[in-house]
Amino acid sequence: MSDSFIARQPIFDRENRLAGYELLYRAAATAVAAGNFDAVKMSSQTLVTGLLTIGLDQLTGGVQAFINFPRELLLERDYKLLDPTKVTIEILETVECDDDTVAAAREARSHGYRIALDDFAAGEEYEPFLRLAHVVKVDVLGATPEHLRALVTRLRRYDVTLLAERIEDAAMLAQCRALGFTLFQGYYFSRPEIVKRRDLPAGMIGVAKVMNLIPDPKATDRDLEGAFRSDPGLSFKLLRIVNSAGMGGSGIESIQQAIRIVGRAPLHRWLALLFVNCVPMNTGIDREMVLSALERGRLCELLAINTGRKQSAPSLFLAGVLSTFDAILGMPMTELLRQVKVSADVESALLKEEGPYTPYLMTASAYARGDWEQVITLAAEMDVLDALPGWYTEASSWAREILSHA
Repeated sequence: MSDSFIARQPIFDRENRLAGYELLYRAAATAVAAGNFDAVKMSSQTLVTGLLTIGLDQLTGGVQAFINFPRELLLERDYKLLDPTKVTIEILETVECDDDTVAAAREARSHGYRIALDDFAAGEEYEPFLRLAHVVKVDVLGATPEHLRALVTRLRRYDVTLLAERIEDAAMLAQCRALGFTLFQGYYFSRPEIVKRRDLPAGMIGVAKVMNLIPDPKATDRDLEGAFRSDPGLSFKLLRIVNSAGMGGSGIESIQQAIRIVGRAPLHRWLALLFVNCVPMNTGIDREMVLSALERGRLCELLAINTGRKQSAPSLFLAGVLSTFDAILGMPMTELLRQVKVSADVESALLKEEGPYTPYLMTASAYARGDWEQVITLAAEMDVLDALPGWYTEASSWAREILSHA
């Protein structure tokens, strides 16, 4: 198992297609907990873990990986370990532009590697880097329109793609599009503004109706079977998911068999997956948000299984999946839970961040956004520091497999 924390943040193009990921990482858990780490160690751990233990495709699904390179790693030419068709070398803003670093960047480019400049400022001393770069990343958070306009005007003199990072709202995204940025990255893409939607999309209503029967103590197995019989298409879709790779339901031929053999808790989990698969995925952003929901659900489930709460694993899977659905559907969580019934513990975790499921949800959420300080604190409390990175990788691979059948 890897003991390095690695997550990722998606990068999208102007058509909202996934263009790559920036890898977010932290060094070995034991070193971090002791406060003993630096940029070089973190980058080295990312490379070693990504290449030798996990594999970049496991993390990125084959799209471009933007990997931060501090000065020492750039000078050591460690990029030669990486596949130039899959990696963009992101030169950190702390790297001094001098003869040595320029030579290293030039050599990397000559071997086919793409070069990105991170958090670019307007200093003239970066001119040699600009002539070598393919992508220039600009931190747009808090920047004035005048400053951005002047910076873009200057950068247009070079053959570079402009990437706006730290986009946190729709207004900033629109402004950056108008200025000519063609790649975009930021918190906004994982949590778009909640709108005033009051009803579930039509394709999800039938699934929600069946889901709502499962936690109802008055609903019998016969009631569940009747609900499925009233919607034959729902039964077909669910059985297709249940019998797909990674679901562990091979050989389940009917809803009646599923209910009687595996029970309600796994059935609830399967229905949650079907609920996810009913989400309209019209853009790369939609698909990435659904992937994140699946990852979060699976990570919550793995945490439960490995910390003595196996009986709660299906409920924690559901909690993890639903935790992002307010953003996915553009619906307040209170309204979502009015239409999708869940247990009291799941509801408390989702609405109030209270109850026994909250630490699991908080850990999965913090990992997804690369909030390593919170991850380390929560994982240490659950005594899962060393195992957690491997579980995240497992959750990520599983989510991609499930989404490939959507």
